[in-house]
Amino acid sequence: MITFSPDFAGTLPLYEQLYDFLKARILDGTFSSGEKLPSKRNLAKNLGVSVITVEKSYALLCDEGLLESRV
Repeated sequence: MITFSPDFAGTLPLYEQLYDFLKARILDGTFSSGEKLPSKRNLAKNLGVSVITVEKSYALLCDEGLLESRV
């Protein structure tokens, strides 16, 4: 499971915090190519954030080509 502690009092929006965290883990090899990340609902629940927060983070990673969305 992903261990991430969002800074709810910080100035950076939560989706950007999560995006930065996930991007760093992808680039440093923590997540290997082809590895499945948690669903947006499961990750949101585990982190205590909204589904929209996770969705925005995943969308940014997809836009950069770091993540691929599959149905």
